[in-house]
Amino acid sequence: MQRKICFVGLSNIQAVPYLDKYIKLLKCEYDIIYWDRKGIEEDCGAINHYVMKYAINTDATQLEKAVGYYKFKRYAQRILRRENYKGVILLSGNIAVLLRKTLKKKYKNKYIVDIRDYFKESNKWYFKAEKDVLDNSALAVISSNAFKIFLPEHKYYIIHNSQDITREQVGQFRMKDKRKNKQIVISCIGAIRFINQFKKVLEYFANDNRFLIRFIGYGADELKNFCEERNISNVYLHDRFPPEKTLDYYYDTDIIMNLYGNNTPLLDYALSNKLYYAAQLGIPILVCPKTYMEEIAVGNGFGFTLNLDDESMSDKLYEYYRSIDWEKFYKNCDNFIQQVVEDNNIFSEAVKSFLVKLENAEG
Repeated sequence: MQRKICFVGLSNIQAVPYLDKYIKLLKCEYDIIYWDRKGIEEDCGAINHYVMKYAINTDATQLEKAVGYYKFKRYAQRILRRENYKGVILLSGNIAVLLRKTLKKKYKNKYIVDIRDYFKESNKWYFKAEKDVLDNSALAVISSNAFKIFLPEHKYYIIHNSQDITREQVGQFRMKDKRKNKQIVISCIGAIRFINQFKKVLEYFANDNRFLIRFIGYGADELKNFCEERNISNVYLHDRFPPEKTLDYYYDTDIIMNLYGNNTPLLDYALSNKLYYAAQLGIPILVCPKTYMEEIAVGNGFGFTLNLDDESMSDKLYEYYRSIDWEKFYKNCDNFIQQVVEDNNIFSEAVKSFLVKLENAEG
């Protein structure tokens, strides 16, 4: 039986949470091709999981990364050429560029390109190749409107990294005690990748007992020696955890940390999933200045800009949290989420139309 759709991703399934949004729209069997970077077993419900195992960590050299990209390109090309999928969904822009020749030759106007980050768009060759692969696609999707600043001119649909959270769960979060007489808990929950930046955050809040700083997720243990060497006591570190525990950790959070840095395209234009946890659950979020995260979170009334080079900001943050008008705050969150829902509905209809065209093409 011919499977209509094949997903292709350059990372582990757990690193692609938005994959579920596509799967829910499918009415057919599907395969997935992906690069297992962490050496773990995963399952997303596909008929076939084509997995290229090549372990790589955050400290990998450019050569190791280049070898991985080359290996995966060869691996994915072989499968896409052998099989006759009705459509392909590329789960990042760079994998679409890597597979450009195969996509144009065999799947022209039958693939979706989903772009999640800045990659090498300042490189003229890459920019031209990306424009070519987009022009031959059926649909181009982005996760942030700010990506249009560096991407080739094209019609893009936006898909937000909003979470599947029930009204009952939201109600539980919004009814909880706001810790008027306790430490303000600031949490970074998820993969802990920007270690040097987070060391700067820890130094900023070091032993300020008004705040408890929590890093929870894969990579958190890399901060352990740093904290011990500097005797930083107001910190909590917890490495890997099962995804189903995510909301539990957010429940014990007063402020969400999204302090990844700025002044680089990779960070200046992206919208992280933390933005949506903040708005959906009604939790303030810390963002860096001069970023699109600042524009959206602060502009919509549920974020606070923290400049780590300004020592007075911790006092301002403390007063900000203690003086929040929660009724107004929740209204701001809901207004933002309403726009998110509208954008996601437009995306869903576009994907459904794509699938209908694939179905009709069978005739």
